[in-house]
Amino acid sequence: MKPVRPDLVLLWPSYTFFPLAGLAILVFGASGGDATMVVIGLALLAANAAIVVNYIYFTTLGVEQAELVYRTNFGLRVDRVPLGGLQRIDAKRYPGAHSGVSAPFFVARGRDSTVKVNTKPYRLRDFSPLIALVRSTNSHVELDPFWARVAAGEDPSKEIELTPRSRL
Repeated sequence: MKPVRPDLVLLWPSYTFFPLAGLAILVFGASGGDATMVVIGLALLAANAAIVVNYIYFTTLGVEQAELVYRTNFGLRVDRVPLGGLQRIDAKRYPGAHSGVSAPFFVARGRDSTVKVNTKPYRLRDFSPLIALVRSTNSHVELDPFWARVAAGEDPSKEIELTPRSRL
């Protein structure tokens, strides 16, 4: 099975809107003759390019040698959970802006380790074959309701529950 990779279409803000700030600083710095602003603009553009390249080429989630493996940060960060020790796959959500919630995280909990992946740059349907492979290897893996629906081919992302507001 091919590893699950981020979808380039879902990363469009990273290579369209975010570089505009770096370009604006670069242009204003160059037109004003301010070397510091030029360096800041170039640094922002380089950081943005590094983020996009990391997602496109170095971020994967897949099964390797009986382990669920998540690689990111140019391959420097590797999280592993043995498939035999995998117990549960959860969809952890965090409070988001405007009283909403974040994209669901893919949290695979094992006996000794955990793999946690923010699914925002991924297509949820790409997780179905991965979940099927994990469950065929270890039939005792529990799925929370969100990932059970994804595994069944549904798209539950549109039916999220809003984060409760503060009582203050």
